[in-house]
Order: sequence, then C-alpha cells, then structure tokens
Amino acid sequence: MMTGEVEVGGARIELLVGEMVKAHSGMTRTLADLETALDLLSSQWSGEAQRAYARAQADWNQRMGELHAELDRAQRNTTLANEGFTDAARAVRR
Repeated sequence: MMTGEVEVGGARIELLVGEMVKAHSGMTRTLADLETALDLLSSQWSGEAQRAYARAQADWNQRMGELHAELDRAQRNTTLANEGFTDAARAVRR
C-alpha cells in the first residue's frame, strides 16, 4: 500500500500560465511586425499578385484567429484546472 501525498497545481501551473501569456504576447507582437512589413510590400503589387496575396492573407488571418482562440482556451482551461486543484487541496486539508 502506498502512502504519501501527491501535490498538483500551485506555483508550477501559475508559472505555466504566465509562460503561455508571455509566448502569446510575443507571437502577437511578431505577427503585427510582419503584417506591417507585408503591408508595405503588398501595396506595390497589382493584378494577380495582389489578388493572390489577398487570398493568402485572408486564409492566414483566419488560421491565426483559430490559433489565438486555441491559445486563449488552453490558458483559461489551465487556470481553471489550477483553481480546481487548489480548491480540492483545501478541502482535503480541512
């Protein structure tokens, strides 16, 4: 028979959430910089090149929106899991 405690949650999960927020923010800044550079370049394009870029950019924007939504969901779920673990640990200690 095993005895002892298993600790889940707490500072490690809070650190993970912080890292997720930091990574998401960094990615958002980098993508904004890229978009600014591409806006300058694409303003010089015309005809089929401009239309192809517009299609690719629309697809990219949709997929990046989905990625950001997933990252937000993962962050929220990780925070909720940590809160659940913390609440359960408090209940056990009572």
